[in-house]
Amino acid sequence: MARGMKRAQPARARQAGAAGGADKHAKRARVEPVASHSDDDEDALDAQDMAGDDDLAALQFLSRAKLPDVAQAGAQAKAKERMLAEKRQQREELNALRRPVETSESEASTDMEGASESEEDEEDEEEDEEEDEEDEEEDEEDEEEDEEDEDDDYEERYLHMAARREKREAAAREMRAQQPLPIRTEQGIVEAVSDDEVPVLHSRAVYSDDDDESDEAPEAVPYTPSSAAHSRRFGLAPPYELACGALSPHAAQRTRALGEAREQIARLASQIVGDPEMGTAALQRLLVFAQVKLAPPPGEKGSAVQVHPHIRQLALLSLLAVWVDVIPGYRIRALSEHEQKERVSQEVARRRDWEQSLVRLYREYLECCEAEVRDASSPLSRVALRCFCTLLVRVPHFNYRKNLLASVISHLSRKSWTPASEQCASSLIQLLRKDADGEIALELVQLLYRMIRERKLAVHANVLDVLVHLRLRSELSREVKSGPMGTASARPPPRRVDPKKVRQGLAVHRSKKQIKKDRELQAIEQEMREADAALDVEARERNQSETLKLLFALYFRILKSDVPLPLLASALEGLVHYAHHVSVDFFRDVVRVLRTRLTDALAARTYRAALLSMVAALALQHGQGGALELDLGDMYAALYTVLLPLSTSGQLEEGDVPKRGQVAGLRRWSEASMLFYAMDMALVQAPRATLQVSLERSAALVRRLLGAALHWPTTSALRALELAQAVIARTATIEARFEALLDNRDAVQDGQYDPCAAQPESARALASGEPCWELCLLSRTHANAQVRETATALLHWTR
Repeated sequence: MARGMKRAQPARARQAGAAGGADKHAKRARVEPVASHSDDDEDALDAQDMAGDDDLAALQFLSRAKLPDVAQAGAQAKAKERMLAEKRQQREELNALRRPVETSESEASTDMEGASESEEDEEDEEEDEEEDEEDEEEDEEDEEEDEEDEDDDYEERYLHMAARREKREAAAREMRAQQPLPIRTEQGIVEAVSDDEVPVLHSRAVYSDDDDESDEAPEAVPYTPSSAAHSRRFGLAPPYELACGALSPHAAQRTRALGEAREQIARLASQIVGDPEMGTAALQRLLVFAQVKLAPPPGEKGSAVQVHPHIRQLALLSLLAVWVDVIPGYRIRALSEHEQKERVSQEVARRRDWEQSLVRLYREYLECCEAEVRDASSPLSRVALRCFCTLLVRVPHFNYRKNLLASVISHLSRKSWTPASEQCASSLIQLLRKDADGEIALELVQLLYRMIRERKLAVHANVLDVLVHLRLRSELSREVKSGPMGTASARPPPRRVDPKKVRQGLAVHRSKKQIKKDRELQAIEQEMREADAALDVEARERNQSETLKLLFALYFRILKSDVPLPLLASALEGLVHYAHHVSVDFFRDVVRVLRTRLTDALAARTYRAALLSMVAALALQHGQGGALELDLGDMYAALYTVLLPLSTSGQLEEGDVPKRGQVAGLRRWSEASMLFYAMDMALVQAPRATLQVSLERSAALVRRLLGAALHWPTTSALRALELAQAVIARTATIEARFEALLDNRDAVQDGQYDPCAAQPESARALASGEPCWELCLLSRTHANAQVRETATALLHWTR
């Protein structure tokens, strides 16, 4: 039994050595960082198999084993020493267990047994020696493995350093690619790029040695790259320094800074216009001079510096000229997500980048101008407004047109009319005259209608004068205009060419196939031109229809409201101007409102308002072109009524004299001009059917007109005589009795003429058979000789 125990002890030692081997495998798994988890698991299972499940001491030994930590410096050497110490401790423990057993067995054994035990001790010693030799061999193998691990360590370190070197080289290449190229000036000098212009890369692609030395890298100090306000790019002084110099207390320094700023602005503008696509950086730098304040450079303490108003004015006006020249002839739209992701050529990508940069900088410029326009106390307010108006007229097709329109129209919302308002109105009129498809007109009318409605009609009358210049008066023509394929040639090219011209180089010979191909291309181009013209006409008709709806809604709102007389006159002028576009239902509503206003004006004895209503009603009926026959007898009666008080009016000729057949500036007309215009529409240009309704009414109006001419100045008296002659000449062709106003020898008398009658039909101007004694007085007693001659000629007029 004791012998069995002795044999079990070497087995346990061998199992402990196997556990040590497992510990070696575990150490290798920790030393080799590239080994996978599956290898570690297999080593651990092998170690557990070598240690039997019934040997608890071996399992406890495995649980006490520690894997070496190779993350620290010298970890491999320490691990090796620790493994040797553990082996020595294992041997000592085995020897200590072996000695008590041998002592107890020797005391109880006999001499024979002692002899046998001595033999067995010799055998055990031999086995121990063999085990020691095996342990030494294992130690040598462990040393060889450690040397191999050190070689692997050196190889991994070399590969790591090589990877770091490649990262540094890639970072240097990227930095060199970001560095701007040298600039060659007009004089041929190559300007070097300063250090502050070299871009500093803050990206994960840039290599940093600190990332490999420690897991937690120190926080980097934030660095702000130099902006366009502080850089010396293009060999020019920074705008920040020029702004500081312009505010210097020394006059010489101020003059020098202003001069340098002016030269720099001119140089940048010339550079941008020379090459717009490559001048984005110069455009951004030029925009810096238009800012209100400039912040100090990064890293410097101090407050923002005000830019001198003279520098800002030069920058705003220079940028205005640049925008007019640089802006393309199309509208730039934002790219969709699909367009941003798709792959395009380098030329298309550069073009897209330039377009997006142009729109961004254009928006910044408009925001800068808008801030000045809103600040009425700013010295650059009028300059910024001028920039808005110019951009609106010169580049109405480009982006932010509606924003420009809103800013310009907002200046028309004031009750007072200033030079700024006149400038805005003039720019809007120019814009409407250039509008071809009606889209701009529709946007303008929408904004004006909204503004006037929000102001509750409290606007200046000149605002409505802008709407008279809409291109709605003439009907759309169906003629094919030039489209994207150009204008069709009036005469097709000849089929055959003179050989002599071909030899002289004046013509090109074409084969039959080429002639056939050219004919097919011409047919395709003609179809495309017709389709393009049809689309243009449809879009224009649609825009005009919407514009007219808003326009008449605005005019009708003003007519039904209690507004000042000048604003009412402007609305009536607009109605008369677009009378041929007024529908029948809308015309009846307008005439009903005008009759109400006419009655109120006569009751209040405001004869100017009454004349405005009569002019509008008669002009609207005339604008229908005879399509609508509506009895306007109340307008004729009102005209007959106002003639009597106007004969003694002292303000009859105060105002403007309009052009013949036009109602432009109706509110500035004199009372005489409105009176003669209304009578011309009622008696001369009226349809023949209207005159036949009541000749008595026409004759009464003529006699009261001649009676009023006895009291009027020379100009009005002559105009009255000319109008009377036109009425008599036209009406006499309809009714011969009308000649009795000049010669009553053959006239039949029926009653007596009543010059103070309330209604023209009850005056009995024709039935009385009396001649115009007012005409006889004008020919004999008027102070002006021209009036007397004109009246005498009219008395002797014959059909």
